[in-house]
Amino acid sequence: MKLFINATHFYNAPSGLGVYTQNIVKALLNKYKNVKVFTGNKDVGAYGYCSIVITPKCINPRRGTSGHILRILWEQSYLWLITLKEKPDILFSTVHEGVALPISGTKQIITIHDLIAIKFPHYFKRLKYYFIHFLPIIIKNSRALICVSESTKRDLFNHYKLKDKSVYVIYPGYDRSIFFPREKKLFKDLGRYFLFVGDMRPHKNLDRLIQAVGELKQYNFKLLIAGKKDKRFYPALSNKVKEYGLEGKVVFLDYVPTEELPYLYSRAEALVFPSLYEGFGLPLIEAMACGCPVITSDIPPLREVCGESAYYVNPYHKDSIAEGIYRLFMDHTLKSKLATMGIERAKMFSWERSADEHVRVFEEITRGHYQQKP
Repeated sequence: MKLFINATHFYNAPSGLGVYTQNIVKALLNKYKNVKVFTGNKDVGAYGYCSIVITPKCINPRRGTSGHILRILWEQSYLWLITLKEKPDILFSTVHEGVALPISGTKQIITIHDLIAIKFPHYFKRLKYYFIHFLPIIIKNSRALICVSESTKRDLFNHYKLKDKSVYVIYPGYDRSIFFPREKKLFKDLGRYFLFVGDMRPHKNLDRLIQAVGELKQYNFKLLIAGKKDKRFYPALSNKVKEYGLEGKVVFLDYVPTEELPYLYSRAEALVFPSLYEGFGLPLIEAMACGCPVITSDIPPLREVCGESAYYVNPYHKDSIAEGIYRLFMDHTLKSKLATMGIERAKMFSWERSADEHVRVFEEITRGHYQQKP
């Protein structure tokens, strides 16, 4: 099988979609030899034999709206033309992007992580137009869709016409060579702390999390926020910390390299992940794999990930988030129980298993088989 992978979201210092892209490409390169990868990161060549096409810097996802617009244009021009010319069996995109123009002889498969721009259009005033107007064209031109959770699949069927489309659910994984319980000697100077890992977009709910910590000002712990200091949101969040008098109690770490994350997870009282909406939530399985208890939102996609191995809170109420933090700060038995359950739960997920299921989908689609279940 000849496989093209649209991996434009694999860039330096990846997070979110970048981490997913990096790992699924790495796993797939262990399954196939005749692969061409379109990416902005030349390091992908270290993962296995493949042909690499380095994409223009201007389409890097880090460039925000301008990068997104230019990436769409690149996909409808260069990626479309080279696909027509070389006729791979499968054109696979690791995200919700792809070619909108006809590609005779090639079956396109795209990945849907979430429908955040449709669920919260007031947070994504530009991106919502892509999801409303352009993504349906990409879907129509795709032979199959891969969703990262059953919850995302339900959202997909609720918002788009998917007649004659194959829709599969394939869970992401985590890097088992990196995420496992570590010695707790590192970061001892930080004392007891709760940890948030992720970006600063509004649906991550950091505003309420900071308010919740403000309700527990008298208790001796910190909240560490591991995520790039996004200039669009960091100033307001930093001001919120000052407003509540939480300087020194809420600490913004900025981007934390993947290799350091397991040490942060392993020493944390718990990961606090009170997101309003997710398609999956990679930090959850990373934390559980490291023996870090999880406090997270009581919403379907996150219950799908964690099962009974997390403490659930109402993400719309700061008091509920504060109660979760307080419970795990005070109740060592509960914390130990969730840590043990989390380690077992994380074993459900692996990139190897994810890659095997992708291979199965690619082969089914190539043979002309499909499935469609709302």
